[in-house]
Amino acid sequence: MNSHRHQIISDFLEYIKTVRRYSSHTIRSYEHDLDQYYSFCRDFDPTREFKDLDQTAIQCYLQQLSRRGLSARTLARHLASVKSLYKYMLIKNLVKVNITQSVKTPKIKQELPHFLSLKEAENVLRIPVGNDEKALRERLILELFYATGIRISELISIQLHDIRMEEGIIHIIGKGSKERIVMVGTEAMDTLRNHIEILNENGLAGPDNYLFPALRKGKNGKRSHIAQRTVFNIVKKYLKQVSDDEKLSPHSLRHTFATHMLNNGADLMAIKDLLGHSSLSSTQVYTHLQQDKLKKIYQQAHPHGK
Repeated sequence: MNSHRHQIISDFLEYIKTVRRYSSHTIRSYEHDLDQYYSFCRDFDPTREFKDLDQTAIQCYLQQLSRRGLSARTLARHLASVKSLYKYMLIKNLVKVNITQSVKTPKIKQELPHFLSLKEAENVLRIPVGNDEKALRERLILELFYATGIRISELISIQLHDIRMEEGIIHIIGKGSKERIVMVGTEAMDTLRNHIEILNENGLAGPDNYLFPALRKGKNGKRSHIAQRTVFNIVKKYLKQVSDDEKLSPHSLRHTFATHMLNNGADLMAIKDLLGHSSLSSTQVYTHLQQDKLKKIYQQAHPHGK
């Protein structure tokens, strides 16, 4: 733990870990943002506790971050971390007023997600060839991302008891411990069966074992799941072979899943549920992609469209 971290911040981080069940990646972001905010507050007014400062301190903090050249999206994330902390302090009666309510979030220019074309998606799934342990694992990672639209944190957390082979579904624990069911197509299901057979041969097919176990046991003698960074590097390696778009990532396969579903007539509400979005506004970004596609079709096909 950071030795200079305020106890309130430590308690808040413990709260989002044990009560809200946030992912380790999200918790690290909160740690970074709030430690930075607290450090600023100590310099801003050493005579007062940070929780006793008013919104001027937060506004000055955002101005300092802005002067460092951080994007509006990054500023919004820092502010969201601070806002969450103050909501927590209000609930715990540590402050009388939530001063962050009057601080406006910087406007973020909506950036359309990067995704693969249907041909690129088909090509990337064909690259890992063979039925050895490595090829099966890497092909399954790619196929599950594209077939289900799950997040990287959700993929690595799948345990064998979450999989219902006969029904072709996987039980997923998403953001905020929200549960949902995702469907697995026949191609991905075949790869899944072969992968589990190898796990069984290696003695790693118990119901509580992870679908993608770590290569080595931890210090506690137990085998956890594969690291997010490992999955990221695997997917990135294959994406580079089918596209020159440097911004493509494992999350792009989630975008690809949603975009291809929408292009083939899927209902937006159904896509929302399959992606595990809490509100429709998060899913509606894909309608912008649809509009761009329609605009290109119009410009190419209509005599006065050019």
